[in-house]
Amino acid sequence: MMRVIILLFAVVLLYGCNSNESYTKVNLNQSFLATVNIKDTSLTFLDENYQLFARWDISKPFTGALLLANKDTVLLYGKEMETIEAYSLSAGKHIDSWKAGKGIVNMLMLQDGESIVAVNQLNHSIYFFDKEGKQQDRVTVGKSPLTVLQGKQASNLYVINFGDTHCSIINLETKQVDREFTIQGSSTGALLREEHQEIWIGGHGEGNQVEENLYMYSTETGKMKGKLKVPTMPIKFIENEDGLFILSHGTSSLYKMNDKYEEIKSLVVGVNPFEMGNFKGDLVVAGYDSDEVYVVNTETMDVKLTVEVGEGPFQMMIRE
Repeated sequence: MMRVIILLFAVVLLYGCNSNESYTKVNLNQSFLATVNIKDTSLTFLDENYQLFARWDISKPFTGALLLANKDTVLLYGKEMETIEAYSLSAGKHIDSWKAGKGIVNMLMLQDGESIVAVNQLNHSIYFFDKEGKQQDRVTVGKSPLTVLQGKQASNLYVINFGDTHCSIINLETKQVDREFTIQGSSTGALLREEHQEIWIGGHGEGNQVEENLYMYSTETGKMKGKLKVPTMPIKFIENEDGLFILSHGTSSLYKMNDKYEEIKSLVVGVNPFEMGNFKGDLVVAGYDSDEVYVVNTETMDVKLTVEVGEGPFQMMIRE
C-alpha cells in the first residue's frame, strides 16, 4: 500500500511540474525569426536584427512547428508524438494538447485562418482540424505524404506523396481528392506558380539515384512541362522580386535563377540545409548540421551574416 501511495505521489508531482513549465514570454508586437531545432528539441527566437532574445527548451520529440493565424499559438508536432502540443508565445506556456496519434510529419495553416491541415505519414492521410483542435475531416491520399501547399486562386490542396509517384489534389470545399497526376518517386518540396499554371516539385531521389533536377508540371493537365537541372537534391523553392531561389540539400547550396531559368549565382549556405524563408527583406537559410542561420542579400547573393542557433535547425517560423 505504501508503495502505491508513493507511486501516485510521484505521478502527481511529475504532472504538476510538466503542467507548470514556463518559457520566456514573446510579446505579440515582437517580430521574430524562430528556428525549430530538432536535435536538442528547442526553439530559438531571433529579433529583426538577428539577435537572440529567447530560447525554449522543450522535452518533446517534435520535428516541426506551426504558427497559427492569431500569431500567438504555436503547434508542435512529430511523427512519434501521440498528440499535437499547443503553446502560447505571449503567455510563455503550454496551453493545450490535440489528439492526433502518431505519424504527423507536416502541418499547414489554410488561408481562411480557421482550418489547419496535418499530414499523417503512417496512415497516408490528411487531417483537417479547426483552430480549437477538433478534427473535422480526414482524406486518404497516396503513400507517405509529406509536402502540402494551398493555391491562392483555386480552392485546392496539393499533396506531394513522398512514398508514391503521384501528387494528390484535394478539393477544399468537398474534402475529396479531385484528381492526381504522376510525379517522380521520393519527391519533396514544391513551389506553386499559379500565374504560370504550373507547380515545381523537387526531391531527394529514389534508391541510389540522387535527384539532380526539379520538375515543372501543369496545374491544369498534370503533364510535365519541363525540368531544370539543379544539383543535388533540390528541396526548397522561393520566388520574389529579385528572382527564383532554389535550395539544394545535397550540395548545401543556394542557387539564384533569372526569369529564363538561367543560373545567376550560387553560394554554400551551411551544412545540410533543409529550410529557407523571407524575413525583413532578406533570404534566411537554416543549416541543419552547422546549427546556424545564413542571412542572404537576395539582390547581390552575398551573405550578410551567420547566426548560431540551437542544434539541428530543421524548420523556421517567421512573424513580421
